[in-house]
Amino acid sequence: MIGVFAALALLATPAEAPDWFRAYQYAAKSSPLRGCAECQGEPDDVCEVRTGSQSRALDEYMRLRSPAPGRVKLLRSKADPDCAVPAAAFFGPRGTVELAAIRLARAPPSAALLDRFAVQFSISGWPRAPQRRKGLQPAPAQPDREGLRTALVCWGSERGWPASGLGPGSSCEWWLLPVRADGEPELSRPAFALLALSDRWPESFRFGDPRWPRAFDRSSPLDEPILLGEDRARPETAVAVAPPSPPSPVAAHALARCAGEARAGAAVLDRFDQWEAQVVGARRSLDRFSWTLDAGAWSGHCQELDVLRSALERQLGCALGQEGRCLGASGLGELAR
Repeated sequence: MIGVFAALALLATPAEAPDWFRAYQYAAKSSPLRGCAECQGEPDDVCEVRTGSQSRALDEYMRLRSPAPGRVKLLRSKADPDCAVPAAAFFGPRGTVELAAIRLARAPPSAALLDRFAVQFSISGWPRAPQRRKGLQPAPAQPDREGLRTALVCWGSERGWPASGLGPGSSCEWWLLPVRADGEPELSRPAFALLALSDRWPESFRFGDPRWPRAFDRSSPLDEPILLGEDRARPETAVAVAPPSPPSPVAAHALARCAGEARAGAAVLDRFDQWEAQVVGARRSLDRFSWTLDAGAWSGHCQELDVLRSALERQLGCALGQEGRCLGASGLGELAR
């Protein structure tokens, strides 16, 4: 039972690890795209994406993303005007610019890590998104540890991130990415697949995969025990110190029903999704449009739902709707608060 620990994980704002996810945009060659600056009905104009990379802290990028539906906002230098391009084409198989949320370790990988995963298959430069790999084939190569960093790469998509926060709908992969001496991307050197499958490409998995809970914890560094099997953190032990009692739930009558845009940041909702993935699997019970919880999805975990829901409503400052019933372990219906 995650109880107090889940509520704390949702309510607390832990210190963010220096290597937490950043939004990276990169291109191997200059690409002329078409998009709009204000997106208030003006025609699209040419937005040149130059060779190289740009990045922003994840929360900063989410605050700056385009409010226009069906558009993705490009990362631009301060000298360039804003540009939001159609997401369908940008993330399509013929797209030439990559956008991903990436956690990049701060130290080179150890020889033990390379040996453990028999790292040997590389591609030229930072990886293309999975839908753009037709005709590409990783080739054997010898990795240069000092110029590589372990990276958790979660790909952007038309309907997932960045249109919504990172969550189980986001597809991720493990890579060793080449970097310069200052830690910035080095797009001219080879990247290596971690957890390579028979086709030599890395295994794809969902954001929040319970095999690596600390990899998705913003307060934990991206260190090697996560991948070497030494990371066995469970939701029950994720918080080192627990207070004597759980936070007091906010009385339902004191809160108005959530409507429109809730006042919580994306990080709060992402933490709810991560706990949900660890407790009931990779599914979303919270409809962020109607702000309604599917209580049936939490059957067998009704107490956890009750605590998490109270914590989430406290952060949102409004009450969630509910549909369905949460069934207890006995099979009897329990209505979650």
